[in-house]
Amino acid sequence: MKLSLLRKLLLLDALVLTVVGVLFVSAPRQIANYFHFTNLPVTVWYLIGLRGCVLVSLAAAYVIAARNPIRHRLWIQIGILRAVLECGLGVVYLIRGAVTFRQAGFGTIIAALLAIAYIALYPRPPRLIPAPKPPEAAPAQ
Repeated sequence: MKLSLLRKLLLLDALVLTVVGVLFVSAPRQIANYFHFTNLPVTVWYLIGLRGCVLVSLAAAYVIAARNPIRHRLWIQIGILRAVLECGLGVVYLIRGAVTFRQAGFGTIIAALLAIAYIALYPRPPRLIPAPKPPEAAPAQ
């Protein structure tokens, strides 16, 4: 059950990352405007496009990890790290007043929820319980 939920979360995250990544690459100005970042220099659009490339490649890794989450635990750890870093960055920029809640609040909350979900669903390897020792045989006479 837990593994099935993890697979679905990885695939959903991959889908969202792919869509957002493609939009970042193909329509950076519109994305900036959607998030209420207006009057950005054209050079920033390049950085937004680069972020889109990273998101699409990360999404591909999540699809691979979803096929066998136990074997690809490293990608789940990367997903946890990504979500924690995104949440932390959002909180710092919100506290500083560099961005408004309208600009970064939703993404920060989603990142926090993703981190919690990935941590809760993280596939831990099974614990090996040592086999009971057989009773000692009586010495042969």
